[in-house]
Formats: sequence, structure tokens, C-alpha cells
Amino acid sequence: MRLILVVLICAVPIWASGNQTLASKVSRVPLDRNEPAVVRVGTRGITTLEFPYRIEALDGYGFSVSPSPDGADLFQISFNKGTNFLSLKAMHEGVEGNLTVVLDGKVYCLFCTAVADPSFVVLFEDGAAKTMSDPHDVLAKAKQVSPSRLLGFLDKVKGYPALKLSAPEIFRNMEVAEPNSESSLDGLKLILRRVIRDESLDSLGIEVELTNLSDKDFLYDPESFAVRVGDEVYPEAVCDAGGIVEAGKTLPAFFVVAGTATGDRNDLAVTNKFDIVVRKILDAGDTKLVPRWKEPPDSIPTAQGTSHEPAPPAQTDGVRVQTKGRVATEGKKSRKQHRHRRNSELAIKENDAVQPNKATSGSKMAAQADEE
Repeated sequence: MRLILVVLICAVPIWASGNQTLASKVSRVPLDRNEPAVVRVGTRGITTLEFPYRIEALDGYGFSVSPSPDGADLFQISFNKGTNFLSLKAMHEGVEGNLTVVLDGKVYCLFCTAVADPSFVVLFEDGAAKTMSDPHDVLAKAKQVSPSRLLGFLDKVKGYPALKLSAPEIFRNMEVAEPNSESSLDGLKLILRRVIRDESLDSLGIEVELTNLSDKDFLYDPESFAVRVGDEVYPEAVCDAGGIVEAGKTLPAFFVVAGTATGDRNDLAVTNKFDIVVRKILDAGDTKLVPRWKEPPDSIPTAQGTSHEPAPPAQTDGVRVQTKGRVATEGKKSRKQHRHRRNSELAIKENDAVQPNKATSGSKMAAQADEE
């Protein structure tokens, strides 16, 4: 019994020391853009690095996915696109190298060194997020996406077919899906052509094809575009849509969903089943579009001038009505004829001043003046 107790007493310190050694294999390092973080890597095992955001880009000399044992590569790196972690292994003793990581649109530097006592896991913590204890501050930080960046992303979504061929590096860190799913709304067929996600903006770019199958123009509110995923609805932040689809026509519409309706991150994947939401305008007075004015077919053309001269006062209703009729029907006459007509009307005025009850006589005088 005494022998067993002695063995247990001796084994407890060794076990405790082993636990402390293993605990030191897990490191917590704050993210700091002003100072590189030191990562201890070994040659016989891997060291996994976890970040608070998804990795957008990686760059470093001597880091290879499939290094050769006798080559010049310093470290073996393992990374899956769309994740927030990576793994490293040193190829030789004592090698060193710097690795650049882009997170949330920001650049961070890591100094990787091969040591005999490497870390198993390195957990990077966002120091700025830890200092924010107020939920309103966290919400305000999540909403800091400038309109200019969203408009730039919208332009990339609109120009995707051409940019994919001329500048494919633009979409290197973006996820793209083309579901081509269909839905309908009161004679309008909606086809979801393309969904593009920019992780740095936490935004989705949507391209929709609108086809009006009815014989009437379809009016809609461009600012009402949204996508529904399950029970959640995510409204648009910026859009490029006309607001009207004429009968029998097919037009595209583009919009961007940024975050959620409450300003939080949406973290939506392009593989989700999206339902397009848009509000149809039933009343013409409800639309924000400016209606195009059309001249009535039975309207009478009037004289167009830079100024309007007041009509001379008339003494009788008969002369006043005749004067208005002549201006309306003779609006396209030459300036010379117009001046001649004014002289005739002045003559009518003088005649009516002498004989106010003879309207018919004044009309005859005006007709004779026109003939002359």
C-alpha cells in the first residue's frame, strides 16, 4: 500500500507538468496591424491558425501547398477557400518567413519560424471587438460599409460577363452562383440569373431578368427589391432598375443586399434558395417615375413665342370672342400678318368705342382688314 502511495505522489507532479506543457501549445494572439505576430511552427507536426474573419487573400515567399522535400520551399501551407483557418508545417529546421493575410479588407503580417517547441493552435483575437462592450457600438461597426463601395460592387455585378474574361482577378475572392430559378408575379416572370458574394462587404450582388408576359406595362418600385431566405427577408441597399417593364419586353435588374434589416451581418452563402421580392405599383400616383406628357390628338396648336402680349380690351362680348378665336386659329401666320391683324383689332376697338352696340359691324370691319 505504501508503495502505491509513493508511486501516486510521484506521478501527480509529472501529470500536472504535462498538462501545463500541453496548455502552452495553444496560443492566443491579438490581431495587430502595427506589429507582426510570431507563429512557432514545427517540422514534424502542423500548426493551425484561426482568425476571427474569413481569409480573403494570402501571400508569402517560400509557402507552398505541395512543396518538394529537397526544394527551396520553406513551409507547407494548407488552406481551403472560404474558411477562417489555415495550417503550416516547416520543411527544414530553423527556417523563417513572413506570411501576409488579408482579413476584412485589412492586411496583417505573420512571422513564421521553425522551433523545437512549436504551437499546435494559434487563436487570433480581434482586439477592437473585445473593447466594444456596448451592443450599439458593435452594430455601428457592422454597418460601416460606405455607399461608394456598394456602388462599386454593383458595377462589378452588372459587368460580370465582360469582367470575367478581361479581369478575372476581380472575382478571385468572391463566390458566384447562377441558379436560373424562376418565379412569377401578376404576369411578370422573374429569373434569378446570378448571385455574387463579396465577403469583405458581407454583401450579395443579385442579377434578375424581368419578362412581362401580359399585354399591359408592369410598374414596380425599384427600391422594394429584396431576397427571402426561409422566414428572413433581406432588403436591397443599392439597385439599378428602371421601375417599368413594357408589355412583351424583357429587362434586367440589379441590386445589392448588404447585411440584414437590423444592420447585422447576414453571412449568406450563394448556394441558398433565394426568393425574389418586389412590390408592384397598382396606382399610377404611387409610382416615383415621372410620367411622360403626350399632347392630346384633338388639341389646337397655339402660337409659340418668348413673350405673351396682353390682348387689347374689348367693349363687347362679341368682339372679345372673335379676337380669341383669331389668335388661336391664326397662330402660325407670319409676323407681318400678325402685326396687320393687331392694327385691325385696334380699329375694331376704336369703332366699338363710338358704336358699342354694333358688334356685327366691328366683325365685318375686321374681316375686310384681313382681306386687304
